[in-house]
Amino acid sequence: MSDSHKYQVVLPRPAATQLDELARGSGEKPSTLAAQLIRHGLAQAAKDGKLRPLRQAPVIVGAGASGERAPWLEPWGGDGDWRAEMWGQIVALHGRYPRALAPLKEQWWTDAQHTDTLCALACWRAQIDESSVDPREELSFQAQLIEFSHLLRQEGGGVAKAWKPGAPPDEWTRD
Repeated sequence: MSDSHKYQVVLPRPAATQLDELARGSGEKPSTLAAQLIRHGLAQAAKDGKLRPLRQAPVIVGAGASGERAPWLEPWGGDGDWRAEMWGQIVALHGRYPRALAPLKEQWWTDAQHTDTLCALACWRAQIDESSVDPREELSFQAQLIEFSHLLRQEGGGVAKAWKPGAPPDEWTRD
């Protein structure tokens, strides 16, 4: 993502084996999954009062001077790193809310509305986990997730066509 730092993390072999196993099961690279787990751990430490919560960035209306897009929208011209990160966040979102996202159909990524909504929900979830201090934010997120779930159920399509989280398809990973 745009403002990030790279770290090298050394894990004992048993923990590395578990991370590899979890990554294979989710179709993620171990490094992407490790970053998500670290962010979650930091958010939990802040929630437990062990460190100062991150301040939430102010909401800016309109395009920024740099011309960057919203973080839930793919940068202009495509970005493989953004796609890999976003796929991992969507897999994690599905893992966290499997019942709400159960009606998500295979090839949802071919529908711009579904793609934008899932990416926005995944970014919003990450933002809440990392820095939200207002419970109304959580309640609002849950209401939107329920609304999206109802929309997916209305579209129908049957259980046989339900999306099974895993490695991203070739058309998603294109650059």
